[in-house]
Amino acid sequence: MRKIAAVIITGFDFALFLAMRSIWSGIEGMFGIDWIQYVLFGLFTGLAISTIVLFFVKPKSNALIVLAIVGGVLMLALFYMLYLGIGSLMYILRSFGYILFWIVIIGFIIFLIFYYPKSHCAKCHVFRFALLGSMLLMIIVVTFNLNFCFITNQPVVYAVEEEYQIVWTTSSNATATVTVDGVEYHDLYAGSANSETTVHKVIVPMTVLDAAGQYTISSTQIIYRGPYSGVLGGSISRTFSFYPVDTMDGLNFYTLADAHEYTKAASAAGSYFGDDLDFLVMAGDISSHLEEPADIELILEIAHNITKGSHPVIYARGNHETKGDCANILYKYVGSKNEKFYYTVRMEDVFAIVLDLGEDHNDDWWEYYNTAHFDEYRNEQTIFIMDTIVKYGFEDDPTIKFRLGICHMPVNYVIPEKSSLPYGGDNMFLASIKMLWTDLLDTLVLDLMVSGHHHQLMPITTDIPANTTLYYHESYYPGNTTKPIGYRTDSNFSTFIVSRRSDVQTPTVAENVFGQNFSGLATSLGFWSWDTKIILRYTNTNHTVVSGYNPFTGNQFQEMEITPVSWRASFPGI
Repeated sequence: MRKIAAVIITGFDFALFLAMRSIWSGIEGMFGIDWIQYVLFGLFTGLAISTIVLFFVKPKSNALIVLAIVGGVLMLALFYMLYLGIGSLMYILRSFGYILFWIVIIGFIIFLIFYYPKSHCAKCHVFRFALLGSMLLMIIVVTFNLNFCFITNQPVVYAVEEEYQIVWTTSSNATATVTVDGVEYHDLYAGSANSETTVHKVIVPMTVLDAAGQYTISSTQIIYRGPYSGVLGGSISRTFSFYPVDTMDGLNFYTLADAHEYTKAASAAGSYFGDDLDFLVMAGDISSHLEEPADIELILEIAHNITKGSHPVIYARGNHETKGDCANILYKYVGSKNEKFYYTVRMEDVFAIVLDLGEDHNDDWWEYYNTAHFDEYRNEQTIFIMDTIVKYGFEDDPTIKFRLGICHMPVNYVIPEKSSLPYGGDNMFLASIKMLWTDLLDTLVLDLMVSGHHHQLMPITTDIPANTTLYYHESYYPGNTTKPIGYRTDSNFSTFIVSRRSDVQTPTVAENVFGQNFSGLATSLGFWSWDTKIILRYTNTNHTVVSGYNPFTGNQFQEMEITPVSWRASFPGI
């Protein structure tokens, strides 16, 4: 009976002290020694292990009586400490119940192996001690959530308004800090370090990082975050160079969309400019569904593959990224404002407005089972665009050299209800909001808009007749020239639709099922003459320019040139 009593007493002490970790700081304060709680933890752990070893090796040893007496005395001391920390009783009991649950489970497993019935393993001392040690280790690991902490997704620098949102992920819950020129910026929640998360977003002012040209990310694992003390794990840090947008030598940016989790091909295509890239645009549907955090992390993977954490990224949400269990936490991983995906960006003399049309069917569409409320969301953005016009529209602003619009579904292109366009959907319901947004965006005098969604390499240029039913040209889509496929709203800006999981433009060649091929849009602009042009090229994974046809006029092109709409004579340096 004494051996059982000794195991119960020392096991109870171990479990109770472990459950009391929320008041360990009080124990520290009582003795005035900042490491006393760790010594006591070692003591209770040692007593429990010693008792268990004797229980199996020498069950009749008098040492078990001594251990039981010592355990009994320590139990009284624990009850006194519990009395002093009575305000935390509810939390201690909850934790004790959790630990006790695991002890009972482990004890039951031991009982099955060694006693009912006895197996051959029960006679093997090596197996017995290995099993007991593993189970004790399991209790500690589960209780403290112990694991190795390392960076699982390298940082991406998202541009939002006049700030950078630097995002990375870790293998375990940790804090997050970005250091720029000796100044620390933290991932905070209402003034407190955000540590119960593996995804980290730290905001740094653009002007600060632009001037520094370098930043360091760091994360510290918090093994236990108690109310008055805690246990810290390891820290990890990485330093990255940063190159802000600089239009003194022109402007290069790449746009990709609709990668649908094919990271390798999208990363290869998006690396077209190499180190000459100024910024990357991700125009939505990078992942097909957000069922797990790993689905969202594909966005981080592609963005870092292309930018190496050294160039800004502008993100626009796609309709597929509204789907799945984890869709509601997407904002943590990408550029966002107030947990939403419409905002402006101001990087030096580049202005961008990011919009989000949401899903591509009515809110009552059967796929959404009463979860969609995008009409209200789009109405919010109408007000947002109006407010943006007040700030950036009408009057000439010589500090803005280039104005860009970004939206996953193109604003100035309306698809008829019965469309032959691949992935078109029933988009006629968006006609009214697209017409309204077109009128408002015309006031912002955008030079260019980029979009995705349609899995085509399709320029919607201003030389295409507005508000007129459009048909494919024979050179673009032979045999499909009689079905109406949409119309262009009366916009004063052109939209280029990307991307395609293919190395060619023509829709007569199906997209690559396994995502081995991919094409996106490379955009270049110089600022050195009165006849400056925006040069646009569709390029593929081999960094080869994709030749094609204007889908509606049939004009063949290797690259296209359009005149910046917002060009101003007062630009500096001209």
